[in-house]
Order: sequence, then structure tokens, then C-alpha cells
Amino acid sequence: MTNKSLSEGASSLKKINTKESKNLTKSSPKPNSVESVKVAMRMLDTMALSRRAMRITELADMMGETKPRIHRHLATLKEMGMVEQEHATERYRLGWRLFQLGEAAGAQFDLRYRAEPYLIKLRDELKQTAVLAIPINDQPMVIATAENIYARICVSVKPGNRPVPHCSAFGRLMLAYSSPLSLQTLLPQNLVAETDNSLIDRQVVLDRLPLIRERLYDYAAGEMMVGINTLVVPIFRDGEVLAGALGIVGSVQEIPEPPLPTQISLLQKYAHELSTQMKSKKYEELVSKL
Repeated sequence: MTNKSLSEGASSLKKINTKESKNLTKSSPKPNSVESVKVAMRMLDTMALSRRAMRITELADMMGETKPRIHRHLATLKEMGMVEQEHATERYRLGWRLFQLGEAAGAQFDLRYRAEPYLIKLRDELKQTAVLAIPINDQPMVIATAENIYARICVSVKPGNRPVPHCSAFGRLMLAYSSPLSLQTLLPQNLVAETDNSLIDRQVVLDRLPLIRERLYDYAAGEMMVGINTLVVPIFRDGEVLAGALGIVGSVQEIPEPPLPTQISLLQKYAHELSTQMKSKKYEELVSKL
């Protein structure tokens, strides 16, 4: 083969390689992990600030991103448990995995570990299952319990449980300290009953919220399950910010309607102590009124 042929062959090969390289560059996405993380964090921040489930189009418009890009990120976050998708509406909301990460990184104020001794005290003194819940997007999520070890039949509540907003004591207490926008989202016109005793009149629920804020407790006898009552009180931090709720769950024979004053006072005593630890004097206002 002549030098000329070799030169022409090399030139042709160079052109082919250059063309293939251009095609590869053109067809392959340019991954930028840092930028992807930024978009994902912005997305989670947007969802958290909105305090409600959102559609892809709404997220894309608020973030100034394309729908395909938002969809790709949501699909990955959903796979990782960072977001969840509502089957009925196809909207997206923050997921359980975020709560787990937040709990692990909860050095700012660790309500769960502060409250665990109080849960044991409540269980032992009132002989009922004691429950701790926190607000996630103004909806309750149970994060710790101390199950009743004294009763023959124990009412069990598992961490991760999400009581219904309108007809549970934990739910209504969270609603009492939620934003007007959350009330519109969480209290639609047609509320669904869990039992025949469930409170499903939207206006009646709304009228009850100021009373909850005034007396600092609520209860829901037979609303989530027939024969079962729940009594809850709020826990505050940094002034009047709702940090969580402390409650007891048991049969209506043992937690009557209305609950016993001794049950209310003991719950509020421990919630007061927890709130004081987290720089809130909210319960001192209640004491001053008595």
C-alpha cells in the first residue's frame, strides 16, 4: 500500500471518528450531578413551602423548569421514597423517606428522644397507650408510642400512622395551628366518615379549632374506631410554634367523653415541661387563666 493510500485511509478514519464523536456527543445527555442535586433540592423545597400535594405542571411553572425535566426528577425521587404520588389525583407530596432522614438529622430539637420518658410515664400513670405525633405539612404523623402493658386488650398505634385530619384528635389539633391555605386543602366540602360518630361537617370542624387553641386539648371518641377514644394536647417550641402532640389512646370506658380532668391535667403537665425545654411559654398562659 502506498503512502498516499495510507494517508487517505487515515484521513477517512479520522473523519469517521470525528463524525461518530459528534453524534455521540449530540445524542448523549450531558450529566451534571451537581446541577441535578440542585434541581432536586429546589423541588423538595418548593413542595415543602407549598404545604400540599402538587401536579407536575404546577411544579414546573413555579420552578421555571420544563415538564419533562421535572417528571424525570420526580420519578427518581419517588423511586427513592423522597416523594409519594397520590393515586386519585396523581399529585406529588413529600415522602416518608424524608421524615426518616429528618429524624436522623434532628439535632436541632429532638422531640422524640425528649418525649420518650414522658410516654413511659403517661403509660404507667394512666394505664393507657401513649402516643407522640408531629405535624408533616399540617397533618399528623405518629413517630413514637409506649403501648399499654397493663390491659388485657391493648390498643396499638404504630409509628408512621397518619390520623385523618378532620375526624381524629391528632388531626384536628394540627389543623388548629395550620395555615388558612392548609385548611382549604385538608378540609374539602365533602369529608369522609370513618365511623358513624365521625365529625364530617366542615363548618363544625372549623368552629372547633378556636376551642382547641383555647383549652389546649382535643378528643375524638369513636370517630376513628368505634369504642376507642383519643385525648391529645399540643407541644410547642420557640414561642408558639407547634412542635407536636402528646396523647393517650384507649377504650371509651377508660377515656370517657369528655375525658377525665386528671387525664387532661397530666397530659398538659408533661406537654408543658416539654414545651419549656424547647423555649416555649405557651402553657404558662393557660396556667395564668386557671
